[in-house]
Amino acid sequence: MSLLGLYENFPEVIHGRARFTSQNSVRDLQLAILSGVHHLNHEVHALDTIDPHLSHQCEVCFELGAAEDMVFNYFNQRELERFRTYIMKTELRTLDILCAIQYHTVNKKGKRVPLKFDYHLIRFTFRGNGGEILIHHERGTQRIPLEKLILFMANNINEDLARKSLQPLSIGKLQAL
Repeated sequence: MSLLGLYENFPEVIHGRARFTSQNSVRDLQLAILSGVHHLNHEVHALDTIDPHLSHQCEVCFELGAAEDMVFNYFNQRELERFRTYIMKTELRTLDILCAIQYHTVNKKGKRVPLKFDYHLIRFTFRGNGGEILIHHERGTQRIPLEKLILFMANNINEDLARKSLQPLSIGKLQAL
């Protein structure tokens, strides 16, 4: 049996954590998270839009994948539809995401120069009208502070909730270790 949304080897060491509450149904929240993750796969952001204290000359691209047992599948339109169908039948208790963050800078000749990647494992857990976001920084330079990454993800989810005229996600206790 496939474990859609759950990565069996999620690390025990957690580097960042946030509690959240939501006035929406768990199903609506999960669909918004999936939609937000899908949209991030198609966007380029200036690093200073995630954290104003960071270099404005650096671009950030996300590659995100959703867990299924021991692997992560790139979160394209097909995966989004597969997860939506599954969630309409069964709410997830856990949603694990692989988040690879690519950084590029532009040199004096206008050429994009790749920098080292960051790799994070992100776990959303759901209980009642809330849950937690857990982050494990797998490897990389960690240019983006984990608190800023959590807030960026939450804002992205809230944008999707707003498009659907739903209540925003509220981030409570936030900490990075």
